[in-house]
Amino acid sequence: MIEEKKTHNVGKYILLTVGGILILIPLLVTLFSSFKTTKDIMANFFAWPKPFTLDNYQRLLADGVTHYFLNSAIITVVSVLLVMLIVPMAAYSIARNISKKRAFSLMYTFLILGIFVPFQVIMIPITVQMSKLGLANMYGLMLLYLTYAIPQTLFLYVGYIKMSVPVSLDEAAEIDGANKITTYFKIVFPMLKPMHATTLIINALWFWNDFMLPLLILNTDNKMWTLPLFQYNYQSQYFSDYGPSFASYVVGIVTITIVYVIFQKNIIAGMSNGAVK
Repeated sequence: MIEEKKTHNVGKYILLTVGGILILIPLLVTLFSSFKTTKDIMANFFAWPKPFTLDNYQRLLADGVTHYFLNSAIITVVSVLLVMLIVPMAAYSIARNISKKRAFSLMYTFLILGIFVPFQVIMIPITVQMSKLGLANMYGLMLLYLTYAIPQTLFLYVGYIKMSVPVSLDEAAEIDGANKITTYFKIVFPMLKPMHATTLIINALWFWNDFMLPLLILNTDNKMWTLPLFQYNYQSQYFSDYGPSFASYVVGIVTITIVYVIFQKNIIAGMSNGAVK
């Protein structure tokens, strides 16, 4: 029995190691290529940078990558803050009343149905609607991110609150004279830290790396481009010059990786508890 378990574990470790290598190879190649000239990239794609050069990053700075980086940062940070401010409050209210009042049950069902609507179905109508409303800009994009983040984020928060935040805490706070707002911000909200970290990572990864929505909403004015839009147009502009393109990919990858590393400890706890209905 013990030998079978060891054999099973060895198989899992081998599979994980192979998977890790397959993921790391493209990342390392991208990183190395960002420090090579295009000539060296074409000569030997997998070689170590010889000579090691920062010209690609200097060229990115000269071409204004900082502006598009800030656009992405602003959109991502504001959108995440809106999601984490509004959705937990709604989730708390629904979790506490879903079994008592039918209206909350219907509201919850209606909101999470958005998970099952493919983006391709609403892509064109949303683009036309935002243009008519004069929201084909960064503010409109942040509003869309908040809207599309509600179904999944609400589902996770409601499940987490029902599993990990007992009603007895609300009752004890009420006995001590706290109202609902005080109870939420002083007691409930701090207890949602694992779920805050989980939703922050999920939504930040999406907002930072998203290409389709910025393409539909922001592509009319290059001053509003996000980093992925800049990378797309930059690659098209310098299609045969791979060095700066790889450097722009590294800029996008490193930033969101740092955020993930900071909050990764709480992600598993948040996902496992929040996914339980």
